[in-house]
Amino acid sequence: MRLPVLEEGRAMRICVFGAGVIGSLYAGRLASAGHDLTVVARGARSARIESDGIVLVDEVSGERAAVRVETAPRLDPERSWDVVLVAVRKDQLAAALPELAANRVTPLFVSMINSADGSRSLVEAVGEARLSLGFPGAGGARREDGTVLYRIVSGAVQKTTFGELRGAPGPAVRELASAVGKAGFPVALSGRMDAWQKTHVAMVSPLANAVYARSGDLEALSRDREIIGLTIDAVRDGFAALRSLGIEPEPRSLERVFSAPKGLLAPALAALFRTRWADTVIARHALSARAEMRLLSEELLSLADSSTAEVGSLRRLSELAAG
Repeated sequence: MRLPVLEEGRAMRICVFGAGVIGSLYAGRLASAGHDLTVVARGARSARIESDGIVLVDEVSGERAAVRVETAPRLDPERSWDVVLVAVRKDQLAAALPELAANRVTPLFVSMINSADGSRSLVEAVGEARLSLGFPGAGGARREDGTVLYRIVSGAVQKTTFGELRGAPGPAVRELASAVGKAGFPVALSGRMDAWQKTHVAMVSPLANAVYARSGDLEALSRDREIIGLTIDAVRDGFAALRSLGIEPEPRSLERVFSAPKGLLAPALAALFRTRWADTVIARHALSARAEMRLLSEELLSLADSSTAEVGSLRRLSELAAG
């Protein structure tokens, strides 16, 4: 796998907290691009990285790379990095908070975690002044041998996006975004990152629930007109709830897509579920992270319940997924 080397700017000192698919992918490519990486990993995953490196396989090209990085069993409370990328699943976050809070010397923590609750627990742990938000534009799965099979999402669909809790991205976030871009990820900056994350959950939670409703069978899902239609209505419910709460969906183009006539949108969504992209980016993550997606579904429903919007389809799809 050919990755860009660092041509300009300084090498950043980056700690990636979490060695799942996303943590491994971003750590591996950032290290290959010339940055100083530490990965917090434990148990068998730590042993595998120490013996083999982070092994990445691009699903599209088939290119394979083994990248050596420093590993640590915990986040050193006395060590300062330029940034700590928090790349655990939402259902794993509570256990990680004390460790993150103990490090008071790193100036920037960037959460790469799905969230519909405004990242309240992370704000309490590390402080609002040190917390920024991000979200990956990639997906994949980790094989039994530890290899990470990944796909970087087209920038036309979803870029790796960074921003502050409020307001325009500052210099540190911009520097990180530049580093990630030079590591081969399409990147974007958002001045409304909290709205961006809530919008993303309003879309991906119904998509995951649709996968669960058909027991992970994407071919069967693509033929199920009732579930496809319900999924579209559930996404629209989520967007309506956000607007009811004064949160304009971000990016706005996503809401426009789901505002298309259902007669056009339903076959397009059905076709999407038949693609290898959907298998890698949507289904594999949903099926390997049920606890996280269930938590996000609950967060979204709680947010929707605080609005004045009618969200019957959103709730019905959640019930079908749980049943």
